[in-house]
Amino acid sequence: MLVRVSSCGTLYWSDGDVVWDDHLGHRQLKLAEGTERVLRWFSSWREPESIRTADENPETGERLVRIARAMIRYDVLVVKGSSRQQREEEILRDWGPWGTSARAFHFGTRSLRETEFTTSEMTAKTLLEKAKASPPPSPVRPSGEHDAIALPEPSPEPLNAIALGDALNQRRSVREFGEEPLRLRDLSTLLTAARPTRPETHSDIPATGNVFKTSPSGGARHPTEVYVYARNVEGLDRGAYHYDGFRHSLTPLDAKIDDDELTALAGDQQWTRKAGALLIYTSVIERNQWKYPVSRTYRVLLMDVGHLSQTVYLMATALGLNVTFTAALRDELVEDLLGCDPANELVLGMSVVGTRLND
Repeated sequence: MLVRVSSCGTLYWSDGDVVWDDHLGHRQLKLAEGTERVLRWFSSWREPESIRTADENPETGERLVRIARAMIRYDVLVVKGSSRQQREEEILRDWGPWGTSARAFHFGTRSLRETEFTTSEMTAKTLLEKAKASPPPSPVRPSGEHDAIALPEPSPEPLNAIALGDALNQRRSVREFGEEPLRLRDLSTLLTAARPTRPETHSDIPATGNVFKTSPSGGARHPTEVYVYARNVEGLDRGAYHYDGFRHSLTPLDAKIDDDELTALAGDQQWTRKAGALLIYTSVIERNQWKYPVSRTYRVLLMDVGHLSQTVYLMATALGLNVTFTAALRDELVEDLLGCDPANELVLGMSVVGTRLND
């Protein structure tokens, strides 16, 4: 029998312990002192008993053999030709180009046959009790020191003038923009995609922190924050702004970059330097963690941005604007621009919007 270290696990430190995270088997194991010698020994296929020769002391050698046998039982070491080894080879073949972190995230957040879920009635009751002891985080980022700029109320006529089916069929990603500035009222209309439909004001938010918008959000948490980088917008100074959906306003962030810096931020995509505005999406993880303290919830953050950006796409189509979503961003540059901490507010993507080219 030949064994080798599993390719579907990772090591990390936790409170002084070395932990083996088997993301395929959904289990975490604390490893005994000296275990790293066994892991190194079986970096290639070897007989389990061969580890005895790794140390001149016979007692230490026997201990290493016992550790190796335990590792085989828990799939830290996999047996050549076993079903587990074959499964790992399939995963490496399919996920190899994306690296260890991607497959660890996917399989580590994958639900299993025995995964338990609570009913919506039980969840609502539990959350109400939780809110009494630990209120949910705010559903909107504080606006900061600057005075907010009130946005004009959007006119419903442009959105109502096109049928949903037509908007869906006409929706395209267009990376060319005209020289005409983006109208402030059109920007205001696009931002209503992130505006609560109910309640009307911040003070009316339910105890559980549920918020409702025109795009769906897992558990009504709406972790997505929207920022605007105004490059060529009628009536707005060039620079970065935070959007407050409850007040339907923009707050300046004292952040301004030139077109070269803008292009660098957007992954060197030259077409972004002609845009009227960039709608940048971040995700505040504590909003979802409060209700769903499980790692699978990270998937929902990505879905939420997809829902919201599609709504922006359809609204831009109805307004006669060009728009493209992109996730090809240099996160650190975006974080510097917006002043967000990647530990709790994640940069996920942006919609690049502008007027159409003149015929």
